[in-house]
Amino acid sequence: MTYTTINLNTESHIATVSLNRPDVRNAMNEIMIQEITTAFHSVGKDSNIRIVVLNGQGESFCSGADVNMMKNSIAKTSAENKAETVLLAKMYKTIDECNKPIVGIVHGHAFGGGFGLCTVCDIVIAEEKTMFSLSEVLIGLIPAVIGPYTEKKIGKSWFRALGISGEKFDALFAEKIGLIHYCVKNDELEIMNNQVVAQLLKGGPVSQSKFKEYIRDMDSIDSTDVISEIRSSEEGQEGLSAFLEKRKPNWLKN
Repeated sequence: MTYTTINLNTESHIATVSLNRPDVRNAMNEIMIQEITTAFHSVGKDSNIRIVVLNGQGESFCSGADVNMMKNSIAKTSAENKAETVLLAKMYKTIDECNKPIVGIVHGHAFGGGFGLCTVCDIVIAEEKTMFSLSEVLIGLIPAVIGPYTEKKIGKSWFRALGISGEKFDALFAEKIGLIHYCVKNDELEIMNNQVVAQLLKGGPVSQSKFKEYIRDMDSIDSTDVISEIRSSEEGQEGLSAFLEKRKPNWLKN
């Protein structure tokens, strides 16, 4: 598929999804929302892909919603706005439910919907000068679509405080509240990304996928069923055998 607002590149079992509207700081319009959804659906089905990296081209990761899309929403009916919101919700759900580990590489700005993208990544690395904001209330809206993911990521207390104020904060504070995991200097972004990806590649792909399912629905799943299933699985048996035999598991030989 040919994309117009993102780039999708694959190399050595790594898929990189790059937001590519640098002239508007990668603000999301209807086309980008659909293309991100399609890209993550595609990489989720590709058995050759082990890890997905999400980043943004240009000066910013993602500045939120496109201005023209917001302008158009004023003239739309409630039903039309609902349909647009459903597409946005589908995008976040698709990323969140992608069965591959997702690493977010963030710089510049991550406002509104860009903030939301951070909440559906498994690991987030941010350049130290990156600014974040749940900015919706500043334009008379609320961060409802990304709300469930944000609460799980930073907890209800910080979600309440930041969602109701719309204040901006830096990567060091984002690391403190758990929105991101690594706050690094600009020249360390690629180094940290390589380290994180290398570590993720050591894990069993099936177990990583199962873990993502487990963490999403942990409160409603019987943990004993999960562990017994994975221990009896082909990958579980291989991993245990490799450990006991002091050899590398077969997923590290590909």
